[in-house]
Amino acid sequence: KYVLKGTVDVEDERFYEHNGVDWKRTIGAAVNFVIPFRSNFGGGSTITQQLIKIITEDDRHSIERKISEIFQAIELERQCSKEQILETYLNLLPLGAVNGVGAGANYFFGKDVEDLTLAECAYLASITKGPSLYSPYLHPENARRRQQTVLYKMYEQGYITAEEYKQAAAEEVNFHSSIKYEAVQDYYTDLLIENVIADL
Repeated sequence: KYVLKGTVDVEDERFYEHNGVDWKRTIGAAVNFVIPFRSNFGGGSTITQQLIKIITEDDRHSIERKISEIFQAIELERQCSKEQILETYLNLLPLGAVNGVGAGANYFFGKDVEDLTLAECAYLASITKGPSLYSPYLHPENARRRQQTVLYKMYEQGYITAEEYKQAAAEEVNFHSSIKYEAVQDYYTDLLIENVIADL
């Protein structure tokens, strides 16, 4: 629940109120793009729009893609519940070397996601903004700052108490992966290797 709430609070705080597009953020981002007034304004994409981008793997920077993404997000919200959208997003979310919060919990903390502390959940939610920039393995200072922002946002939104915020902000978090890597070849690769050997 902390990963879920932290992700919503930091990525799309009006997630439960909009129809797939947060017009206030979208218009603000568009105006900020044309006339830059804030360097940290961020993008206008909602969680629903980000899910569309993950599914389609279309990350072109173009007006056509953005317009298409808006219509697709509105349609997805008509067909699916907010819970389904959020669950799918959290299961597919790119977190650097892995995708999804379940794999992320094991990759960063060696735990299942339901066993994470509040501080660990805030780290996981913070990585979504930029998996390489906020990876605690690659950029621990960036990750720590972002984690503190996520915790404060959760406190500000009234999801955690002042005491929970203080404890989580002070918690020493240890990172260690429990993921084992195995080389697996598919049928096509096996066949290709056999053909090359036969040809040689």
